[in-house]
Amino acid sequence: MAQQSAPESPPGPASPVQVPAASTAVQVDEDAGGIDVGTSDSDSSLGNDVLSSTASMSSSILDYRRENGRTYHAYRDGKYQYPNDEEESERLDLQHHIWYLTLGGQLGLAPPNQKGWKGGNVLDTGTGTGIWAMDFGDEHPESSVIGVDLSPIQPAFVPPNVQFQIDDIEDEWTFTQPFDYIHSRAMNSSLQDWHAYLKNCYDNLKPGGWLEVQEFSLAISDDGTLKEESALNQAVQVMTKGGASVGRAFINVRTQLRPWFDDIGFVNITQLQYHWPSNSWPRDKKLKEIGLWTNTNVSSGMDTFILAYATRILGWSNEQVQVLAAQARKDLNDRTIHAYWPM
Repeated sequence: MAQQSAPESPPGPASPVQVPAASTAVQVDEDAGGIDVGTSDSDSSLGNDVLSSTASMSSSILDYRRENGRTYHAYRDGKYQYPNDEEESERLDLQHHIWYLTLGGQLGLAPPNQKGWKGGNVLDTGTGTGIWAMDFGDEHPESSVIGVDLSPIQPAFVPPNVQFQIDDIEDEWTFTQPFDYIHSRAMNSSLQDWHAYLKNCYDNLKPGGWLEVQEFSLAISDDGTLKEESALNQAVQVMTKGGASVGRAFINVRTQLRPWFDDIGFVNITQLQYHWPSNSWPRDKKLKEIGLWTNTNVSSGMDTFILAYATRILGWSNEQVQVLAAQARKDLNDRTIHAYWPM
């Protein structure tokens, strides 16, 4: 976690987000200026003004790109390299469960997730299916939650305190009120400029507000069992090369995020590290369980992760992608390969 920059600020709670690659919660200094926290009637609503600044739900937004048997977002076509169809939505909801297990049965570790939080304005960036936003809204009915995504794949019936907007988080932020809590998850490879994104988060938090970043890096092994020539590592390289080619490179979340938080001015920064094993190879009981779920998650999404990168950028055929995906799944099931996703 981190705040803005007041040495006299009280320390934040001991633990924020826990995620395979790196989870960081940061806070904005309560004495920091720059945000007008007005309470007039015109400022108190997040509804009409905010919605008017985002893309309308027109037929063009629903006119998805259809490619290799999958569908992809139409709004800002090509910015996000993964499908938005029902198959991917189911995988994202399964992945949400893994985050939940990782965090010990919590949606996050920043203070707004604690019982007794008074509520406030909450933003979920890259909300996907909206499952986190809806769960948080259910747990905190006194809060007002906005989920933002490029794809309109969220349910029609949601908690009354939750709304979704189709918008590009890399555009200028036009929210009319600052947030008490911003939740950011799995944005790696979705951003051109992480520093600018985190600065937007900082500038749109109330003084004393919290940002929680739950992120992952690509698969590695500490003991050399994930060989360079392995199919799983080849799939990782496809994603690495593809992300760099479109200007949305995968970052090392364990080493790169913290300096940006410091530079922007967050305080009370807490960074926790977790592992998502490729299968049940760890001895630790909890990691075994997370590994089994991760195996299902990544196996079901292996072709999803590399399909657009390989066919759009590297010139592969869909058949070549499916062959590599099948071989990589074998590596995922091999308990002698001690691969994991750093969180």
